Amino acid sequence: MVAQVSADHAAEVVLGALGEIRVQHAFPLLSMDLDDTFLPFGKPIGFRELDLLIAYAGAGGHFVFNTLAPKEWFYLRVVEPLVRACHSRHDASPLSRVHWIVSGGREIFTFDPASQSYRRIFAASSGSKADGLSQLRSQLDPNVSLLALYGDRFDDPQNDGNALGRADIPIVINLGADQRAGRSDAGQVFVNSAEKGPSAALRHLVTVTEQLRALGPQAARGRERALMNDRTSADKTWRFETAQTCRNPRAVEVHGPGFVWSWTPRFTSYLGALVRSGEVYYARLPEDITGFTFFWTGGPDAASGTEPGHWEGRDFYPGLI
Repeated sequence: MVAQVSADHAAEVVLGALGEIRVQHAFPLLSMDLDDTFLPFGKPIGFRELDLLIAYAGAGGHFVFNTLAPKEWFYLRVVEPLVRACHSRHDASPLSRVHWIVSGGREIFTFDPASQSYRRIFAASSGSKADGLSQLRSQLDPNVSLLALYGDRFDDPQNDGNALGRADIPIVINLGADQRAGRSDAGQVFVNSAEKGPSAALRHLVTVTEQLRALGPQAARGRERALMNDRTSADKTWRFETAQTCRNPRAVEVHGPGFVWSWTPRFTSYLGALVRSGEVYYARLPEDITGFTFFWTGGPDAASGTEPGHWEGRDFYPGLI
């Protein structure tokens, strides 16, 4: 494993590996850290980043955010704007290719098209970002191959550093301070990019998207396409005003932004974004849920920037009415 310093070389390594993946009729998975890699530290995702991410997913690429941030902060900064952007385009298909590993590998989420919610596929009391990536890959389609892992803190084994020397992570792109990587028998390629930070990450994302389109064919879109504003019948929509009479709801309708957190008897948890529809916010509920609660992002706590929002503080069990 030999570190090399060249912005062009970093892109060349990634594009060379992409060509090999497409020869095998597979699709790439890019893993990127959030702060100081994909986004400036603490900043929410902007329109440019959203457009580039959706374009990459539309070309068939898979993407995973791999961050130390907890799900509440990550939802506020990335997921809420991303779902809103897909809703405005009436197309949920990009969400099926954008996954997230949060809390340093302790929670992993993938999109479930049937419920239009993110399903938590892994939860543990401890973990690492590299182990989380391995867990995610075991759950994805076999035709999805890891292209590269991007980060900026490979000097910290509690952050990106736990990815070093792993045979299951073939390419590592360092967008932080240059670092000497020790030799390894794993065959991993480590590259210190001359261009640093989010600007480099976004440039690489554009380059990979263009090359992915050129190599074609792109992933089928019709299979996962969905109108995100489809509404369920009124008598199956849970509201605070009718909470005592609505049994086994298929959706919720509330008066503020955030997400609905639900769970099933088998302890599977789902996170459904509350999307604005007129004067209310709406989200579907998965089938066979036992209960749900809410996390709110529209209050003064989130507006102040000191907190991502707050939990409702109570659970709802509509099936037990």
